[in-house]
Amino acid sequence: MHEEDSTHWTYYEYDPSSVEFYQYRQCSMIAMHPHRGLTRGGTNVEVIGLDFRYMPEYGLVPHCKFGNKIVRAVFDSNVRIVCPSPPNDNTTSVLSFEVSLNGVDWTNTGFTFSYFEEPIIS
Repeated sequence: MHEEDSTHWTYYEYDPSSVEFYQYRQCSMIAMHPHRGLTRGGTNVEVIGLDFRYMPEYGLVPHCKFGNKIVRAVFDSNVRIVCPSPPNDNTTSVLSFEVSLNGVDWTNTGFTFSYFEEPIIS
């Protein structure tokens, strides 16, 4: 009995795709100011760091995270972004503060942000 070669090849045809891959360095934080803001939100937090980018065509849009609340950052340069703090009624907690270029991968550098009530002057 003669055994036939059962090896066969399957060929696939692929259509070209316009999807691009863009590799970038993760940003890093050096400093932030201020570390506290009003409970009503809107405090502009300046973040100084390295490798900030704004390239929406590749999904690179800087974001900041105050605890578990995410806001879009204003891109100023590759070393500075500004993030408006979101409202938060909790004045007793110190929240972690992180940045991301894609809203998914976050820095974890130990920076924090806390809230205080707006003083009433009479």
